[in-house]
Amino acid sequence: MLAVEDGPFSKSDRRCVLVGVVTSGTGVGRVVVDRILVDGTDATDKIAGFGDQLERLDLIMLPSISLGGFNIVDPFKLSSMSKRPVLVANPARPHLAAVRNALKAHFRDWKKRYRVFELMGSPTTLRLGSEGRIYFYPVGLSSIAARKILRPLVRLGKTPEPLRVAKLIARGLSDPSFLEGLRRVGHQCRD
Repeated sequence: MLAVEDGPFSKSDRRCVLVGVVTSGTGVGRVVVDRILVDGTDATDKIAGFGDQLERLDLIMLPSISLGGFNIVDPFKLSSMSKRPVLVANPARPHLAAVRNALKAHFRDWKKRYRVFELMGSPTTLRLGSEGRIYFYPVGLSSIAARKILRPLVRLGKTPEPLRVAKLIARGLSDPSFLEGLRRVGHQCRD
């Protein structure tokens, strides 16, 4: 499985980190990293590129179809490009009216971006007992298969473990002090 997450960014950032974590169950096998344009249109292609780099990948998992602000991932196109099912899973129910209003206010191509949300329809719900719920959209697999995948992956809170790990890595790679440390090490290695 490839779990994909974006890193934090500020309003002045043009790009943000995009991390893919390859897992088997909850064990991490590989990490791939790229950058996407904040509010851009390159997320679907970048994630498909991750899939091209990796072998024996059976599923792509996303936390949302909106990464890097409103850089919309088209799960149907991603599934077709990668020849793999896509599972979007999030503990928060999407607020489509708010998404539509934000897109309409900030993007000329808002109808095209919002169309992906419309195509996704209503999410399916997975109850987690006292922990709450996960809202998910399966593309290229059934809701029953998605539930079987998700249930054992939720260990801490309501986020599937592969997405939680990907988010932690994306945050770490976006931390300015971490990046400065890498620059210093790189500079020392060149001397």
